[in-house]
Amino acid sequence: MAAPANATSNHKMNGNSKIYCEGNLLHTIQTAVPKLFADSKTFVDMKLNYSPDKTLEDFNAMMETKNQTPSSEDLKQFVDKYFSAPGTELEKWTPTDWKENPSFLDLISDPDLKQWGVELNSIWRDLGRKMKDDVSKNPEYYSIIPVPNPVIVPGGRFIEFYYWDSYWIIRGLLYSQMFDTARGMIENFFSIVNRFGFIPNGGRVYYHGRSQPPLLTGMVKSYVDFTNNDKFAIDALDTLEHEFEFFVNNHNVTGEESQPVCIPRFVVRAATRVLP
Repeated sequence: MAAPANATSNHKMNGNSKIYCEGNLLHTIQTAVPKLFADSKTFVDMKLNYSPDKTLEDFNAMMETKNQTPSSEDLKQFVDKYFSAPGTELEKWTPTDWKENPSFLDLISDPDLKQWGVELNSIWRDLGRKMKDDVSKNPEYYSIIPVPNPVIVPGGRFIEFYYWDSYWIIRGLLYSQMFDTARGMIENFFSIVNRFGFIPNGGRVYYHGRSQPPLLTGMVKSYVDFTNNDKFAIDALDTLEHEFEFFVNNHNVTGEESQPVCIPRFVVRAATRVLP
């Protein structure tokens, strides 16, 4: 397993932070009056049609011609030319290990609860997503963080994976005996820690300044509890330790009592950019 990256490299995710995370282009599009999009997440989930450098260069040129005060229609025309609709980086994916009648259903005697369990189990087929090959080949054109394996997404406006959500999703997958899908999602998180040093709040570059409590170890433990695959956990120890150290080093506060105690804490870092 590759040595995990230093967490300070997280600002380099996909190499397009000036498009999706900060800067005049993002601020101008997201604060247009009237609004270009009802949902502020829409724009930052759109794919670039041109390289980040060309997009920024042409945006700055457009701003000069409009005396730095473009109309909402000017901005709409720019977005229509330089960006594609959100979601184009993903394709529907049906988990190959889905089971119509996982064994947990046999433990439910109440017919209404059992039917609810059947319906919940069927949702896995609707929420499976796989990234198109172009995402890993040309990551600078996307705000989504490339991962090697298919994922189960939360759904609704959230079409990418999320850290906290994935813990509970993986628990559900394990109860549904979908061990391959669960393992693939855990391995996705390993790859993120190895590249960036920590796991952001969600699978987009604009989450690089945010994370959630370290749940990766819990995911691995759950997988081992269900599969008895101790080797999987042993092989992951370096990555798990690295992620834990990130939180120890960045999210601890020491009390000022006579016997100081170091207490882990979780805070959301203040941001200067327009967030979805």
